Amino acid sequence: MKKKSYLSLTGMILALALCLCACSGGGKAAAVSLYDLKNAMAGATQKFSEMTYASSEDEGAQEIFANISDLSYSKVDSFCIYYATNGTGNADEIAVIQVKNNNDLTDARKSLEAHLEKRKSLYSTYDKTQLKKLDGARVVTAGNCAALIVGDEADKISEAFYGFLNGE
Repeated sequence: MKKKSYLSLTGMILALALCLCACSGGGKAAAVSLYDLKNAMAGATQKFSEMTYASSEDEGAQEIFANISDLSYSKVDSFCIYYATNGTGNADEIAVIQVKNNNDLTDARKSLEAHLEKRKSLYSTYDKTQLKKLDGARVVTAGNCAALIVGDEADKISEAFYGFLNGE
């Protein structure tokens, strides 16, 4: 009888351990190739072939990041951004933040929403023709990535974001 109880107890402990592993959604984020993700997103439209690209691989990355987010840089695994080369007359932008820990994804999303609001305020003062793009912008999250998508084809770029992160 003791042997049967021991096996039953061992089975319950193993089942509990497996449940805990499966339910631990927070914590360390899964590895995603941000390079491949940004290519998938930018490939959804031709517009971004004319844009400037910067990322966490660049010299001065922390300062570049501070232009798009107030999230603590210590929480960032990597980031990238496409933006207008000339800085005016084009509000199109893709910014992606990949967090180290999934628990920081909400803060990353909120920081991109704040960045979008700043851009709306800025464009409302000097180029109101771009406000339609900004009003149609998307801030999306999946996996351990948050993205700001501004452009005429924000829907296509958003679909590419989700498609890539969902393995489609």
